[in-house]
Amino acid sequence: MTLAKCLLKLTLFLLLIMICIPSLAATNVDLSLESGFYPDEIILEITCEKKNSVIYYTLDGSCPMEKGIVYEAPLTLSSTIGKHDPLSQITRINPDEDFIPLGDFPSAHVVRARALLANGKWSDESCGTFFIGYNREALYGNLPIISLMMDADDLFNYETGIYTMGRYYDEWRAENPNEPEGWRARANYSNSGREWERPVMVDFLMDNGDVFCQNMGIRIKGGASRSASQKSLRLIARDEYGAKNIKYPLFPDNIREADGKQVTKYKSVTLRNGGNDKDHARIRDPFIQLMAEGLHVDVSATRPVIAFINGEYWGLYTFHEELNDNYVQHHYDIDNENVVTFKKNKVDEGEEEDAALYWNMFSYIVEHDMADAAHYSAACEMLDMQSFADYLALNIYICNQDSFFENNNWMMWRARVPQPDVSPYADGKWRMMVYDTDFSSGVYTEGKNFPVNNLRAVLKETSLEEDHPARMVHSLLKNPEFEALLVNALCDMRNLFFIQGKMLTTLGQMRREYSPYLVDTFRRFGPSWIAAWDPENHIKTHMNHINTFFKGRSEKFLNQVKDFFHLSGKATITVKCSNSNLGTAYINNRPYPINRNLSVKYFPEYPITITAEPMEGARFVEWTVNNANASVADAASPTTELTFSGTCIVTAVFEPIE
Repeated sequence: MTLAKCLLKLTLFLLLIMICIPSLAATNVDLSLESGFYPDEIILEITCEKKNSVIYYTLDGSCPMEKGIVYEAPLTLSSTIGKHDPLSQITRINPDEDFIPLGDFPSAHVVRARALLANGKWSDESCGTFFIGYNREALYGNLPIISLMMDADDLFNYETGIYTMGRYYDEWRAENPNEPEGWRARANYSNSGREWERPVMVDFLMDNGDVFCQNMGIRIKGGASRSASQKSLRLIARDEYGAKNIKYPLFPDNIREADGKQVTKYKSVTLRNGGNDKDHARIRDPFIQLMAEGLHVDVSATRPVIAFINGEYWGLYTFHEELNDNYVQHHYDIDNENVVTFKKNKVDEGEEEDAALYWNMFSYIVEHDMADAAHYSAACEMLDMQSFADYLALNIYICNQDSFFENNNWMMWRARVPQPDVSPYADGKWRMMVYDTDFSSGVYTEGKNFPVNNLRAVLKETSLEEDHPARMVHSLLKNPEFEALLVNALCDMRNLFFIQGKMLTTLGQMRREYSPYLVDTFRRFGPSWIAAWDPENHIKTHMNHINTFFKGRSEKFLNQVKDFFHLSGKATITVKCSNSNLGTAYINNRPYPINRNLSVKYFPEYPITITAEPMEGARFVEWTVNNANASVADAASPTTELTFSGTCIVTAVFEPIE
């Protein structure tokens, strides 16, 4: 029998199985129109490919299997301009105030549909989000739209609603009659874990025109910001909802470390309300995450999106990739079953016994003399020192007041069992993850705390709790090699990652992406002192505060580094290329190509690494240095060390290949 005949018989056999056993074949309910924006009234038909099936649908976001209406005729969906928004009138979601918005907001019809088949099984679910009478570009430009559909009781039920103050608040208040309101209050929304996860249908209307929907789980996420009217929401894919991952490139610029390709799979994502920055600029965390790209730490991909719940406007959010074991798998090709994440002194993902992997490292570093080269070398096999130095330098530079140094909002990961043949990152070393950086950069001081010298506060050896992670820093700073890593990382923050031109360009870009859509967000969710005042001016003012901080920080920071580490004066180093059309240069292996002259400041006590990279059709010739107070270790090597005692110019010389 030929191979073709074998394949034909196998195909026919599989088709026969799918016909005879309907449960093995996916059955879809189809909507005649795709989710999106329509100028005029539409007629929507719902069909099922299976005969004798009964289609059930809902228009309020609830599950059609539980609260569905029998479909008997096409649905007429008219303009949603001025549509009633009952969820916006619900109170007791924020203990500080019952904010009821004034005026109308854009809204949509939401349709969920499923068919009960003749064999008693349910078909797959379909959904649609239909904006009638609106122009998408005029409303939201090119922002993606995330439409959430779920039973309103799952959000606002007194006993079990995850979004409301509910029963837990009343019990807390009875036990704590004199406690202040706000973020300290205990409420339904304070709860976490699977017990407080609810089913949701998520309709993704992407900026490129792609539309897809998926059943997922939803939870409230965050710390103090859970009390806000617009709460952060975590969306989780699971087999039990239909698919264990979102298989779509949600963040176009999100690149895998394993192979340089785009990340196309996500286990969970977050719609974040800005955290400590929620009543200010709203962009601090995504701004800092973007500026930190290229450090030896893991950061989240982010983008602004507009959210709707059951067709009601839910404002602008920052869409975040979540940092967890699945992140590691999708970025590094390390099986998530072999990944341990450790967060704020506890195992976050992994087994309880995995805590020993962290505490063994912690104990070794704090109990051994890191000035001893052998002890430091052993520590380097447990902790990625460049990752650790970069993480510390970032938090110090942005003046983060709710981070590692306060034993909060810190996270690291490693492969439980080293598998260097699988990935160079599966070497068993701990590496740092960056999240929730918004209590920084002068969020509560109008950006004016840029002169604060926080190095002494966070790096000086002081009495700390036995398990405080900063004890590792105090021990490691006794080693000159680690001190060199940290000092150069601190300089890199100012010279490369938050360099003024890049900072202003990125801030300007984010102003354009966020500012136009924050006005309605404040109008919808308050607080009232912003909504009733001038939201547009409020946003502009607080965006300017970010600029105030980082502009001032750039001017003051290196003097603080000099004073704390007792270094000599800063030296200005200009790195340039002989011909920018033939090659680029890099400093300290950072991913910022230097084509034109770049002047940076470093300390003579610690040499820097310089790298030349020729373009196609060219070759690197040598490094030249303009004066006697600087030299390179090997002028003919593309990567070499620059030693200096004062101002100098170093040039990467390229020439075309004949």
